[in-house]
Amino acid sequence: MTATLLVGFVVLLLINMPVSFALAIASFLAITYGGIPAALVAQRMTAAMDSFILLAVPFFLLAGHLMARSGIARDIIDFANAAIGWARGGLAQAGIGAGTLMGGMTGSAVAEASSAGGIMIPPMKEKGYDGAFCAAVTAAASTISVVIPPSIPMIIFCVVTGVSVSKLFVAGLIPGLLIAAALMLTAWAISVLRGYPRGPRTSPRQILAAARASFWGLMMPLVIIGSIRYGIATPTEASVVAVVYGLLVGMFVYRTIRLADLPQIVLESCVTTGVVMLMIAAASLYGLIITREQIPQEAARLILALTSDPTFVLLLIFAVYLVAGMLLDLGASIIILVPVLWPVTQSLQIDPIQFGIVTVVGLAVGLVTPPVGASLFVTCGIARCNLVQGTVAVMPFVLALIAIVLAIIFFPGIATWLPSRMD
Repeated sequence: MTATLLVGFVVLLLINMPVSFALAIASFLAITYGGIPAALVAQRMTAAMDSFILLAVPFFLLAGHLMARSGIARDIIDFANAAIGWARGGLAQAGIGAGTLMGGMTGSAVAEASSAGGIMIPPMKEKGYDGAFCAAVTAAASTISVVIPPSIPMIIFCVVTGVSVSKLFVAGLIPGLLIAAALMLTAWAISVLRGYPRGPRTSPRQILAAARASFWGLMMPLVIIGSIRYGIATPTEASVVAVVYGLLVGMFVYRTIRLADLPQIVLESCVTTGVVMLMIAAASLYGLIITREQIPQEAARLILALTSDPTFVLLLIFAVYLVAGMLLDLGASIIILVPVLWPVTQSLQIDPIQFGIVTVVGLAVGLVTPPVGASLFVTCGIARCNLVQGTVAVMPFVLALIAIVLAIIFFPGIATWLPSRMD
């Protein structure tokens, strides 16, 4: 069954079939070849999607679409520009700052790259920034959105492993802020070397005015994270609150969303949700195959034959993630790799929260590395530069992301300290 699964999956990917369909079809072929009753396929796929945790996915996606449609992203970018735009390479710094603040709205790196890139890249190019650099810094900033909650990849990880969504969400805060700091430092260094301009220095009154204008957007991540951190709501309940909040802000505060707009917004959210759910359903078939074939046990034996040091094992896993991220979507990589690697980390008593953050951040590097590099692909299109130029420009930011993952591996408290305070 394993050979049928792997060959079928690779062939379907080569003919450019979407990952979720390729995984589902290859898994079905392998199960059929293995003589497992077809009725079990439908039962497994249905059971995989019948989860209270997964209700958070469509609601968080809908909340992100509502906030994006309301136009609040521009106010958040204006606030970030007022707060840090005066630094060398100010527009680049503002883009990273806005990406950090918007991470609590979208939960999707590609969505953030698209929305922030459309607003930030044109004025950056007008100020003399190189197009490839504009694409690179915007794409790199989008990776923060899958680390700071709400994060769809974190939800998928928790569904696969059974780890607490609330704790993993909270665990993403410090790494997310460290990523922002590392990217800002990298952008500053490049801006100094290239002589990119500073933005105008703003007064405290102007910063306060920008903060007031973006108040409703800044409150969104606080509502989500605060309610989860202090046990007021579960992640699923917080996702519903986020939808209500986004709807009220868009319709009655900004007045940019009309009742006539809602069907299209809901449809966009449903399409994205369908992709995620199909991938999870396909993952249940994939999980059935690897369990019957005892692939996790074989992987554990192979890795433990090399080393039993938890830190070195995490380094090996991170190396696998760097390669996988270049070839597969982030969610698909979690679904394919984590079920195999999870037993290894458990046998070595690696903290599940640390493993979860290493997984999400490590695979997020793939969002800006070709040939997949979804975020980089989007921003290069907006900046009108070719992917080769974007790839060269993004390499310093990739190194910054790698440095943060290595820090989490060697200093697990970066990921585990905040969740431990919830106990």
